[in-house]
Amino acid sequence: MSTRSRSGKRIILILYLGIVAFAGVTGYLLPMVVSSVTPPRLFFLIELPPTSIGLAAYGAITIGVILGFFLWLVTYVSENVDDAEPPEPQ
Repeated sequence: MSTRSRSGKRIILILYLGIVAFAGVTGYLLPMVVSSVTPPRLFFLIELPPTSIGLAAYGAITIGVILGFFLWLVTYVSENVDDAEPPEPQ
C-alpha cells in the first residue's frame, strides 16, 4: 500500500480552485432560484448581465481575485519574512 504525500501548496491550490468553482456554480444557479436579480458590477466598473453566465462569471472572478490576492499575500509573507527571534530573558 503506497501513500501519496501532497504538498501544502498543492492542497491550497485544490481548495482555491474548488472555492472558485463553487462561487461560479452558485452564481450560475442563482437566477434559477431568484426571479429579480440586479445586474452585478464587476469591481464597481463593468456591468455584467443578470443572466446565469454573467452571475457565474461575477462570482468566480470576484472570489478568484480576492481570495487569490490574500493567498498570494500569505505565501509571500511566509516565504520572505524571517521569524522574529524571541526576546532574551532579563
